[in-house]
This record gives sequence, structure tokens and C-alpha cells, in this order.
Amino acid sequence: MSDSAGARLIGFRVGSAGAALPLGIVREVTERPRVVRVPGSHAFVSGVALHGGVALPVYDLKRFDPLWSGQRPPAPAGPVAESGHLIVCDWGEVALGLLGDRVDLVEETETEAGRADGAAAPCGVSDAYVKRVLHRDGEVIVLLDTDRLFASLGVPAAEPRGRRKPGEDDRAGG
Repeated sequence: MSDSAGARLIGFRVGSAGAALPLGIVREVTERPRVVRVPGSHAFVSGVALHGGVALPVYDLKRFDPLWSGQRPPAPAGPVAESGHLIVCDWGEVALGLLGDRVDLVEETETEAGRADGAAAPCGVSDAYVKRVLHRDGEVIVLLDTDRLFASLGVPAAEPRGRRKPGEDDRAGG
């Protein structure tokens, strides 16, 4: 998926902050499943959820302190706070889930795209994790830098598609 203008994105809320991911890495969006906490894991790792018969690591970006330039955004009050979605992403050979609210399809246009130029995007996300700042219906949405974000979360690096040929690293040819 190209990061150029006109790209389709998945927009969502992380607390009160607007965020977006490239649609090309999103496998699906589901209602928030039951997440089982894993003892000894980082605070930003909500746990694992059973998804398609496979244990899927689930991350809560509200709890990932390096993502925020200052204080984390407050969670919405009321029934929305308990609801939510799981955004299932494919990152190379790894599938992972991110928790988010108010998930929606976003079309990036030339006129709304800009670059964060300070230490933080207007919504409090650290500039280190922002690829672009978008404006939609008077709301600020940051396109997250997935390479940096997923590496910081401890997700193995995604190998560029088409780089490795089948059997190249496997002497058995598998």
C-alpha cells in the first residue's frame, strides 16, 4: 500500500486521539473479544485473544507511553469506554491486534495531508510515531508510522513482500 495521497486508511480512536493505519495491513476489524492477560507482559500488552482458532497478541496503544508526547489521552466516558474493536493487522508473517474505538474508513486527500512539525501532533501523539497529520471534519487524525510503532511494541520486523523466494533460507526447500 502506498503512503501517497489518495490512500485508503482505517481511522480509529485511541482514547480521545484520532489515529489511522494503512488499509493494506488491516486484515479485519471485529468487536472487541475477550482478552486474557498474560502475566509478566508489558502494560501495553492487553493479552491474547482467540481469533480464528489462533492466539493473537493484543496491544492497547492507550497504555503505550512512548506513543504519547505528554499525558495519555483520557478514555471516553460512558458506554463507549466499555465497547471497542479489535483491529487485526498483518505485519509480515505476524498477525496482531490493536484495540480501538469508532473505527471507520478514511480516504486521504491531497488537501488534508500535512506533516507534524513540532514535538507532537495536535492530538498528543509523539511526532516520532507520526507519518502524516490529517484533518477530517474538523478533527485531527494521525497516520501512524507502522514500522516504528510495531518495532517499538516488540513486533518482529515485516519482511518486504517478494524479497525472499520459497526455499531460499530453508535447505529442505519448504
